Amino acid sequence: MLNRDFILRKMTPQDIDEVMRIEQKSFTLPWSRESYLGELKNSFATYLVCDYEGEVVGYGGIWVVFEEAHITNVAVDPDFRQFGMGTALMQELEQVARDKKANRILLEVRPSNQAALAMYSNLYYFPSGLRRGYYTDDGEDAIIMTKLLF
Repeated sequence: MLNRDFILRKMTPQDIDEVMRIEQKSFTLPWSRESYLGELKNSFATYLVCDYEGEVVGYGGIWVVFEEAHITNVAVDPDFRQFGMGTALMQELEQVARDKKANRILLEVRPSNQAALAMYSNLYYFPSGLRRGYYTDDGEDAIIMTKLLF
């Protein structure tokens, strides 16, 4: 049983190899190393990692532009899922949005990603739209989910 001794911290360029390992395991359309390195230089973006005993086992990112925040991605290594790390990452990203004065957060999720949908629902996100054919690998739609930050 995994204990709760994980920490959330800002992502650094030194984390990218481990982030890419999780990215490859988690997504059919993984981001590139260059994308993450670029995001770390983006003044609108904040990227966090979940560090368990010195190993990156999860990560997430958010953009905050004026009053709107957009979750870009969240992933937890399959071997470390169901221990609350995804929820902890989401809650910390929400705090980033609040600190930057956002009043709502948006994200896209595949309808087939039942685990993510359940987590987002438990965190009070609600479906607010649909992006048809959003995912280019298989043409799956994306559900837009929103959370109001009041």
